[in-house]
Parts: sequence; C-alpha cells; structure tokens
Amino acid sequence: MLLFIFISFIMTKYYPEYLEEMEELQDPSIRTCEYQDRTVVTQTIMYILQLAYALPISILYLFVILKILKAHKSEQMFSDAYFKIYVLDGVVSLIVVVLDFGLTRPLIYVNPLCYVFWNWFPKPTYILTPYLFGFNYFQFAKIFSISLLSANRFTCVAYPIWHKLFWKKHTNHVIIVSMICPVLFTWQLAISPTRLDIYVGEALLGYEKVVPFVRTTLFKLVVSFAAFLFILLTNIKTYRLTKKFKNKLKNLERSLTLSTVVISAVFIIYIIIQAILLIFSTSFLVENLAFGSILKKIEFICNDFYLMSSPIVLLIMNKRLRSSLFKISPEVPQNTSNTRQSSKNGDTVKIIVKSPSAKTLTMW
Repeated sequence: MLLFIFISFIMTKYYPEYLEEMEELQDPSIRTCEYQDRTVVTQTIMYILQLAYALPISILYLFVILKILKAHKSEQMFSDAYFKIYVLDGVVSLIVVVLDFGLTRPLIYVNPLCYVFWNWFPKPTYILTPYLFGFNYFQFAKIFSISLLSANRFTCVAYPIWHKLFWKKHTNHVIIVSMICPVLFTWQLAISPTRLDIYVGEALLGYEKVVPFVRTTLFKLVVSFAAFLFILLTNIKTYRLTKKFKNKLKNLERSLTLSTVVISAVFIIYIIIQAILLIFSTSFLVENLAFGSILKKIEFICNDFYLMSSPIVLLIMNKRLRSSLFKISPEVPQNTSNTRQSSKNGDTVKIIVKSPSAKTLTMW
C-alpha cells in the first residue's frame, strides 16, 4: 500500500512537469552533439561492453526458443501452455533487444551517429516513425507477455484443475489479445512524425504529438504500474502456495513456477527504478551530467536484466529442462548385465555379457 501511494504521488506530482521540461529544453549549450565531460572513445567502449554481454545471452535465448519449438510436438513436457507463452515472451524480448542495440543505444553511445542523424533529420520526419512505433509496441508487448507468465503459474498452483482446462482451451486466444492490446497504447506513434532530440552528445528519438492529449510515456507508466501490482500480488501468492504444496507439485511444475517468480521479480525491480527516476527532472539531470549518467547506466543494466535474464534463470533452476535442451544423457551404472538373444533354426540362445548400457538386443 505504501508503494502504491509512493508511485501514485510521483506520477501525479512530478510526471507532468517532467514531460514539459523535456519539450522545452532549447538551450543551445544542451542541444549539441559535442560532449562536455566525456570522450568519444569511452562512450564507444561502454556500448561495446554492453554489446559483449547482450550478444551471447541473446544467442542463448534464441537457442532455447528454437529448441522448445522443435521439441513442442515430440516431447510432452514442452506441449504445456507455459512454453507457448514463454516462446512469445522470448521472441518479444529479443526483438526489443535487437531494436535497442540496433539504433537507440548507438545514438546514445556512438557519438558520430549523432552528427550523421542530425544532418539527415534536422526536422521531424516520418522516416523514423516505423522504428519508434515498433520499439514502443514491443516494449508494451513485453509487459503483457511477462504478466501472462505470472498468471499461468499462479493458476497452476492456486486452481490446478481449472488451470488445465482454461489454458488448454484459451492459450491461443489469450496470446492474440496480448498482442493486440499494445496497439491501444502506441497507435498515436504510428501517425506522428519522429524528431531527433540532442542532449550534450546523445541523440534520443521523440515524436511530435498529432493528438496533444495522448502521451505514450503516461500510457507506459499506467500499464507498467498495473502489471507491477498484478505481478507483485500473484508472485507473493504463488510463492506461498508453492512452498505450502511443494510435496504435491511435480518437480517440473515447481521449478517452472519458481523460475517465473524470479523472472517477474526482476520486472518489479525494474519498474521501481523507473518510478524513482521520475523524481529527477530532465533539467536537473542535464545540469548534473555525472549523476544523470550513473542513473542512466543503472536503468540500462536493469532493463537488460529484465529482458535477457529469463533463459539463464530457467536453465539454472530446472535440471530436467536443462538436460532436455542440451541432450544430456542420464548417467548409466557401469558393468550392468546385458542380455542378448540369438536365434537360429528356431532355437533361441541367451547370451549374458557385460556392457555399459542395459539395453536388450534381439538378433534374428
């Protein structure tokens, strides 16, 4: 309840001023592609370091998704509705990562791009509109997909019988709705020209409001806050029920549930940090560049962990899934007896031999 009051206070008191300041910062000393206390080399290295961990984790994420899709029909474990939603969440996460590291972060960290894009797009343009719309759309889609994961695990432990009936019948419907809903909060971006905002060597993408009273950032805060409350409450309830019925739940169900609790907890932390960042106005962050830079790095780290931690958490906490994905064969005791049967002219001869495996081979 205290956290609810805190975030509501931030949204009502600071948010409108924050938006207005972002649109009114026209100081020439700020609107420049030249750094004040940073160098091109250090900023480029920062981007390379972020790319260095994002690339291998994204490849692992893609590997897990492809393995699940491949085993979806052949292995019963992967036919569960949970893995359908997990694949959806993974695809959405990877798209956000690709778009983020493909343009948004290079504009912030690779200084020469600031000059290039400023020369190309000195005025608002529709050329960059598809990118800005797509980036925001999939950010919203990520919020809905991670909420679905939490809902799936909550119903699994709270209403096990209803859970199987509902998700078996309505999984595809729920996924379709979760992919349509983000359009309700991003449609204004699709009809608005995109502008390039320059702040002391960094380029950010914004948009000219065609519909003045519609604000994408406010939509994102409202949706994130609703998801925050839902995931927080369901996670607490899910964790308690999992601990209570740990002896009755299957190992797979228990590990998937706990994995989802951890993944969702990362989202909760990310939203809390986003709310804290709203306390500081844009003008304050520009005047205190070192402090603003630290906050931005913290935000990026939390964002990356929120987007890319899922496969790592899932594989660490689920031994059976890890074995299935990487085809790790179970250990077989040595010197086990192996019976072979040989038949000739209707007579059957049994031969007992020592071998590493305990399979029965029949030879005719």
